Amino acid sequence: MASCSDSVSESHTNSLSNRSDSHTGSEFEPNEIKGYLMKRARVTRKWKRVYFVLKNCDLFYYRSGEPTAAEAKPKRIPLSNADISESSVDKKQYAFRIRSKENGRTHYIQADDEISQNCWMQAICFAKAAGNDGSASSACVIQ
Repeated sequence: MASCSDSVSESHTNSLSNRSDSHTGSEFEPNEIKGYLMKRARVTRKWKRVYFVLKNCDLFYYRSGEPTAAEAKPKRIPLSNADISESSVDKKQYAFRIRSKENGRTHYIQADDEISQNCWMQAICFAKAAGNDGSASSACVIQ
């Protein structure tokens, strides 16, 4: 059975990867994941390929591709009180929804394949659980 790391090495369009401790001096922390996913725009509802970085208990995305030094500040999806679930929005396969209770927004995201979808959803779930301060249950349920 294929695992997240197997999918990562085979995927060219979604560069989901775990960072290792050997990447010092980088703006990214160890064990964070990043890669391209499709995201549905809130107003136009059009799907666009967007670069995501999961860091701590937040999911960041860059609308203009991979971050560079000249990149404006990324958009942030807070995960601490978010609900995550699979979605069939616009009849898209491998889509999931993140509903942030912090800002009330719902974000629709689509992965390239089922393994990538599961990896992202699981990583987001773990980040969400790790980000709880102990005042709430750290149990994570993917609906």
